[in-house]
Parts: sequence; structure tokens; C-alpha cells
Amino acid sequence: MRLMASVALLGVFVSHSFGVTFHEPVSKVSFSYDENLWEVVPTKTNEKETLVNLQRKVADKEGDTTYFSRISIVKEDTTQVKKVKTSKLPKLQAYQSHAIEFLRSQRFDILSSEMKKIEGIPAGAFEIVANQRDFGLTYQQLGFLDGDTAYLLTATVRTKKFGEYKAELEKLFQSVRLAP
Repeated sequence: MRLMASVALLGVFVSHSFGVTFHEPVSKVSFSYDENLWEVVPTKTNEKETLVNLQRKVADKEGDTTYFSRISIVKEDTTQVKKVKTSKLPKLQAYQSHAIEFLRSQRFDILSSEMKKIEGIPAGAFEIVANQRDFGLTYQQLGFLDGDTAYLLTATVRTKKFGEYKAELEKLFQSVRLAP
């Protein structure tokens, strides 16, 4: 294995025969992706809670427009989210409700929302698939908690390409790990 330089300030990338694993040592979050298809792009200075941004190496073209599909993982302190703090629901369900409410406020149509069992996330996770009709984008999100910290792994793909990328994204989402 070879160690790769990290664009994310705290992240480490380890190359494997099947791809690259991003590992953020402070939060202990990791996931694997195909380095032949995705590349790391710098986070913007206002994205202080973004652990990593990936961008598809080849853009999807439609007519005279191009779009690079993206994947990011962000973290959020749930003690600062009123809907989670005041909810009588279990914290993961309350955060899922918060995420759905936020997406709807941004004019998303929620296509599905379900609880997921991911081997590397012992406390469980939720997945939301939503369509942003104004821009023709579909988002697939995986949300999970570590204490009071919530993590959202989000893939953003053109709606017309989502079916084509679905198996690849599912493999990436299933690779997410939260180390003890």
C-alpha cells in the first residue's frame, strides 16, 4: 500500500488494489472509492465542517452544459440543532427528520428515506434519496451519529445519470466505517 498526500487538512488516503480509502483520524470516519473515477478537490474556506470533497474525473455532458458529480462528507454538532435537542425521538431519527426538513426547505422532493444497517456503523444510519428539481440533480445521503456529532455523506449526481451510478454509490456507502 502507498500513502497519498491529503488535500483535506486532516485526512489520510491509503491506496488499495480496489481503490482508495479516505480516513479522517480525528473523527475516525473512513470510506473507500475508486480513484480511477473520483478525485479529491479542495474544500472552500467556508466549508469548515467538510471533511472531504470528491469530484468525478469525467464530467457528464448534456447539450452545451457539463456537470461533475460530487461526493462530500460533512459533520455537524447535534447539540446545536434545535429539532434534535428538543425531539422525543431517538437522536438518529430526530437527525433524519431534521435532514429531510432541510432538504424540503431547499425545494427537494424526497424520493425515499429509510434506516440502514451498515457493517462499519454499529449505531445504525439512515439513507435519503432526494431530487432537486430546479437543477436536475439527485442526492443520495447517508447520515449517522457518533455521540453528539452527526455525519452526512452526500453524493450529488445528475438525475438522468443516477441509475447508472447507483451501484457504484451503494458500494461506496457500504464501505463507510466509524472506528471505535
